[in-house]
Order: sequence, then structure tokens, then C-alpha cells
Amino acid sequence: MIFMTKLAMDEEKMKRLIERMKGQMDISWAKEEGMLERFGVQDGHSILEVGSGPGFITDQLAQLYPSSQITSIEIEPYFAAFASSHLAPKWGERVKVLVDDIAQPQKTSIGAYDVAIVRLVLQHLSDPGKAVDQLFRLLKPGGKLIVLDVDDTVWGIIDPVFPELGFVMNQHAKEQSTEGGNRFIGRKLWRLLRSSGFERLDLQMIASHSDELGVQAFLPQTDPDEMRTMVSSGFITEAELEAVQRGVQTFLETPDAFVMLLMLAVYGEKPL
Repeated sequence: MIFMTKLAMDEEKMKRLIERMKGQMDISWAKEEGMLERFGVQDGHSILEVGSGPGFITDQLAQLYPSSQITSIEIEPYFAAFASSHLAPKWGERVKVLVDDIAQPQKTSIGAYDVAIVRLVLQHLSDPGKAVDQLFRLLKPGGKLIVLDVDDTVWGIIDPVFPELGFVMNQHAKEQSTEGGNRFIGRKLWRLLRSSGFERLDLQMIASHSDELGVQAFLPQTDPDEMRTMVSSGFITEAELEAVQRGVQTFLETPDAFVMLLMLAVYGEKPL
């Protein structure tokens, strides 16, 4: 989930956002897949995916765990409908997409899941602790919770640096804060899981970089049309957005340009 999922957005913007989500998944999924293996997710586990968006990760999970029943919940009806329309013909009843809210789940079964995966969701919630409490209820005893999220203090590396990007990232964090979110949620994840009763905690970093993937793979994350929402909301000016675009172009023209994005992976188990 990226930016705002609860606002009514026009269909054209939704389509752009879906493309950006696809690019984001392509950057880090291979590393995330390895992290799921590290944390002991196995084929046949019943999996709850929270915040499935348009279903790109859902599709990957269905391929990776062909004997698993996968239930995905998504608060935005547009995304849930998009995911269902693409996943149902391919996976049938084995994959279920529900419109539901992890803070107050109404359609998700208590104590039913071996694994819950929460990817880039908690940063958007005004009360992430409440959501983690609900996840504790939804998991079976011994169930695994895997949270993947960010902390903008350790977001990554860009070389050569251009300060315009740092300014816009800082403004984006402020914008998300006014909507009840927190771009610095990463540092709180371990404590949130521990407070909800999870045990056997672990924290790992996932690093995705351009020497492996190529600089072009990271361009969707600097989509000017998405950044323009901050112009309309007053967090940046059109001139500041144009400065970022010029900085991106200069960066791309640098022979040894390098970018790395970091994601935190936090794991916990519900006691038996």
C-alpha cells in the first residue's frame, strides 16, 4: 500500500498507482521471498495477506506455495475488485480476496491462519498497535507474523546525492503524518509485536540495489504524477517538483549512478 488508500481517487490515478505498485514489487520480491523462507513459511500453511492492494504479491504467494490457502484482505474496494478479477480465473477458490479492515476485521476468521504477512501497511495506520493485536487474534497458536515496512531515517542510499529528493521525501513523511500514518514505523515494529504478545522476535533488513537490478527499475518510485499529489495538498510547490525531476534526470545521466532501497522485516510467533 502506498500513499492514501481510503480516499476516493479517480480511476486514472488508480491505474498509475497500480503500475507503481507493480514496479515496487519487482524491486524487492526476490529478497522478500528469501525472507519468508528464512522465517519458516512452508507450502501448505494457511496464509493471511494484509493489504493486498491490486494482488501482485498475492499472485506471487500463490505460485510460491501451491498447496496453501491464501486469504487476502484490502480496505480499498477498487483494489480488491482489481485483484479478484485477475486472481480468480488463475487460482480459483484457493485464493480469496476480501474487503476488510485489519483494525476492525469483520470477515476474517479468528485463530485460522498459520502465517500473516503485512507488507507496507502499518505505516499507513493511525493505530498500528491495534492492528497487531488483531493479527494476534487471527493467527493460530504458534502462528507466524511477518511485517515488512520502512523507516525513512534508513530508507537507503542514492549516489550522487541531489538534495531536492531528500526535501520531497521529508515533505512526503509530513503529509503521511497528517493523514495518521508514520513513515518512521520501522523502529517501532519490534516493540509493537512484543506488546501484542508475540515471541521469538527477529528483525532483518532487505536491501535492493541498482548494481543488481539496474537504475531503471527504481524509476517508478520517482513518478512525478504521484509526487504531484503533494502539490495539490500544499506540501511542495510545482517549482520544487520540477527541481526534483531535473535532479532525477541529472542522476540518470551520471555514469556510475547508484541507488539502494532498504526495507525492514520483523518476525514474531504467537505462543502455543
